[in-house]
Amino acid sequence: MSRLDRFLLYGDWCLSWPNYTQVARMRGLSDHCPLVLAANEEDWGPRPSRMLKCWRDVPGYKVFVRDKWNSFQFEGWGGFVLKEKFKGIKTALKEWHTTHTRNLPSRIEALKVPLKVSICAWRLLRDRLPTKANLVTRGILSEANHHCVSGCGEIETAQHLFLSCSTFGALWPLVSSWIGSPLVIAQTPSDHFVQFSDSAGGLRARRSFLQLIWLAVVWVVWTERNHRLFRGSGNSVHHMLDKIKTFSYRWLKATSANLALNCHSWWSSPMLCLSLV
Repeated sequence: MSRLDRFLLYGDWCLSWPNYTQVARMRGLSDHCPLVLAANEEDWGPRPSRMLKCWRDVPGYKVFVRDKWNSFQFEGWGGFVLKEKFKGIKTALKEWHTTHTRNLPSRIEALKVPLKVSICAWRLLRDRLPTKANLVTRGILSEANHHCVSGCGEIETAQHLFLSCSTFGALWPLVSSWIGSPLVIAQTPSDHFVQFSDSAGGLRARRSFLQLIWLAVVWVVWTERNHRLFRGSGNSVHHMLDKIKTFSYRWLKATSANLALNCHSWWSSPMLCLSLV
C-alpha cells in the first residue's frame, strides 16, 4: 500500500475504540486500496437476509412467510438447507412486496378523493383502523365486547368487517354486478385491493376507476359501522350500495369538471358511462 492508503487517528479515538481493525481490500479501477476501519471485535460477514419491519404490520405477512417457508423442500445437510430456504424466501418476499405493499399508498393518493377517505383506506391496508379486535389488543376494550356491530356474532377484525361479514361483505357481489366485473375473493384487504383493481383488465383507466370504487365501498362500510355502533341506526345493504354510487359519482364530478357524466347512466352502467367497455 502507498502512504495515502491509511487512516489518520488521534489518541482519544484509539482509547475509545481499543479493538479497532483496519482491513485493506483488493485494488479495483483505482491504483489505491479501499480501506475498511472497523471497531467491532467480531465480524459475522454480510447478513444472509433482510426484511422491512413494517412488513410485519401488513395483514397476511406472517401466514405467507410460514406457508412459503414450509413449502420449500431441499436435500442435504442442515446448513445447506437453511441457506437455500433463505434464498427462496428472499425471492418470494420480493414478489410479495411488489403486490402487497409497494406503492399502495401512492395509488390511493393518486385518486382524487377526500383526504379522510384516503386516510381511512391507508389505515385499513396497514390494519390500523380502530376495529374492536384492535381495540381489544390495545387493552381499550374487553374481549367480551369484540363482536361485529352487524350482529353476526364474529370477531370484528378488519378482514371480517370489510370482506367476510354476512352483512357488510354482501356489498361486494352487488358492487361487482353493478360495475360488471368478476367477483374477487381474497383473504386480506391489501390482497383484495390489488385483485379488485385488476379484475376488469389491465387498462390504466379501468384500474383507476376500480380503485375509486374500492375506496367508496371501504368508506361506506366504515361509516355505516360507526353509525351502527355510536348512533344505533343502520341502513340496508341496498341503501349502502346507493351511497357507493352517489359518493363515487360526486368524487369524479368534483375532480373532473369537464367530464360529461349522466347520473342515470352512472347508476345503471358506470363503465359504459366512462367509455371503459
